[in-house]
Amino acid sequence: MAKKDNILWGVSFLMLGLFIVPFNDAIAKALSTDLNIMEIIWARFIGHFLFLVPFVYYLKGKKEFINKNTNQQILRGLLIFGGTSFFFLSIKYIPLVNALCLYLIAPIIVVFFSSVFLKEKISFLKVFCVTLGFIGTLLIIQPGLGGFDINSIYALLSGTCYAFYVMFTRKLNAVSDPFITLSFTAIPGAIIMTLLLPFYWEHVPSLNQLIAMISLGPVVIAAHFCIIKAYQFAEASTLAPIHYFEIVSNVLISVIYFNDIPTILVSFGIMCIISSGILINLKNLNYK
Repeated sequence: MAKKDNILWGVSFLMLGLFIVPFNDAIAKALSTDLNIMEIIWARFIGHFLFLVPFVYYLKGKKEFINKNTNQQILRGLLIFGGTSFFFLSIKYIPLVNALCLYLIAPIIVVFFSSVFLKEKISFLKVFCVTLGFIGTLLIIQPGLGGFDINSIYALLSGTCYAFYVMFTRKLNAVSDPFITLSFTAIPGAIIMTLLLPFYWEHVPSLNQLIAMISLGPVVIAAHFCIIKAYQFAEASTLAPIHYFEIVSNVLISVIYFNDIPTILVSFGIMCIISSGILINLKNLNYK
């Protein structure tokens, strides 16, 4: 049975990772107004690759880096490549918060599929918390009723890919070094986007755009390292409601940098999200 201290470490790492992720999304959204979205996806994966993979390969050696879990690591890397690509496509055409709302179908998928994929026990509390978090998300975003934008499908596909990426992360954490896992988060996407580079490259980025593109790699490495560490400590279904914290971090960034003070309804939505995380962890206090 999971230990209380381990679960609290898992929650802490995941919340830190989810606080970092919105900076990556904001940079990508800003760049998408002037650059081809494919160029931005390439920058995200090649930056992650160049800043990390050569060093990990050198330190671990070929025998440890390439092992019996490599095929699963590649599949996991393809899932995050698909999730990132679909999400970046969605935020080019629809507002970031709307895309994030649809993307957050991921925790629901994780809760219900982890029982099959990871043999985790699904309790009423987990289902309740993930539902409460989703309600809080809707209160914050308050999506309009003006019709479903076809580009929103990209965000739904992104959330689906991310859900299975999370479950593969949890599964591989039991048998793989976290830095190798972090490396394979970048490898498939970097290779695919680099091979396709001649077919979509259109722009010579300005100095500011180049700095922003370069910054994507370190930001992603920091965020995904925290996420990988989180799933070393706690079950995927237990951590699923915590993913709604990403909405809270988005709101905090808006308040700090843009002086966008949340309304009463938004504040209530934030409380729903925080409550879902507290409830799941109150249950975990009974673990020994």
